[in-house]
Amino acid sequence: MKKVRELLKKSEVKEGLNIEKPSTETVRLLYVSPLLNSDGYYRMILPYLELGRSKGFETRVTSVTKWDFAKTFTIGTDTLQEEEIRWADYIIFPMLTGNYTYLFQAIRVLNPNVYLVMDITRQIHNIPKSHPDHEVFKQEDQDQLAQNLIQMDMITTPIKRLCKLYQEWLDTNLKEQIDVEFFWLPSLISSIGFEGISSVVKPSDDKVRVGMIGSLKSAADYKYFLPMFKKIKEKYKNKVELVIFGWNGKNANGSEVLKEVDITYHKSVSFLDYYQTLKNLHFDVILIPMRSLNYYAYASTIKFLEAAAIGVPVIALEHSSYTKVVDHEKNGLLAWKLQEWESALIQLIEKPEFRKKLGENAKKWVWKNRSYTQKNLMHFKNAFI
Repeated sequence: MKKVRELLKKSEVKEGLNIEKPSTETVRLLYVSPLLNSDGYYRMILPYLELGRSKGFETRVTSVTKWDFAKTFTIGTDTLQEEEIRWADYIIFPMLTGNYTYLFQAIRVLNPNVYLVMDITRQIHNIPKSHPDHEVFKQEDQDQLAQNLIQMDMITTPIKRLCKLYQEWLDTNLKEQIDVEFFWLPSLISSIGFEGISSVVKPSDDKVRVGMIGSLKSAADYKYFLPMFKKIKEKYKNKVELVIFGWNGKNANGSEVLKEVDITYHKSVSFLDYYQTLKNLHFDVILIPMRSLNYYAYASTIKFLEAAAIGVPVIALEHSSYTKVVDHEKNGLLAWKLQEWESALIQLIEKPEFRKKLGENAKKWVWKNRSYTQKNLMHFKNAFI
């Protein structure tokens, strides 16, 4: 995270940009207001840093916004400078559910040739009532997002299914025909995220540490898995430690959701400290507990990529977006019914060599297939060049 920390301290000069390109083959990308969270890091900050040192690209980023879940995300009127707008070939926005028509129109007046891009990382419509996101994205948010999307030239997503989902959604809900292109740009990992990460000696005990990464939003999923958690603890006692990273185990009214089982909780940390903390926790297995909801067909697969990057095997939901990255019994395990999850976890607890092999395979796979290789840079070149 060394370069990301430097980026936060850096105050880029807004004036005096050279509008003339050194080469007609160079494409200029301007990333607008990335949040310092998972989406902002993988979808904007890393592309800014990685593409900026790749032939054919020049990149800039407006100020990075520290993530505050208690505040509504907005783009200020002073975020984009006139020189930057004139400089850019593509201006890339995060998902916006506020009314920014005035901003989009002003940009096109200043630079009629610029392409406007919005990066969509999640589904916000037709969310099942059983998922907390149903209460997060109101109908007015959905309507405004649709209005913002029709003013774009391009829409990018990290999940292929999201491209089709939003194409169908716009076709169904908008009377007018729109001319917008959709591109799949996979989220990629980078060695940049691991710079400055120190190694911490693993505890010498023989415990198998089963980690889960989540927040209060995952409470219903964790609750669904409670019977399995209880069975695992009853079977293995102190030989297995269940750990949840990013949540204190309490719901909105302060009561403990999983009080019937012994679980260790680690509070959330700044994204700048996320990788170091993840490594320090020394997970032997990472469980990505999800109920059998179609909604998860469009879920982010970042948790697998992060676990794989440090060689930790994962158990994830079958018939979800994870089936596109997890090759069952090769670089991870997939499960659907609760009994399948339990069997998969027992297998990894009782077979350390198999656990190690899965982790090694996952690490090889992710650095080969989901990092900034020349092959993966072609996805960006196909979209922007």
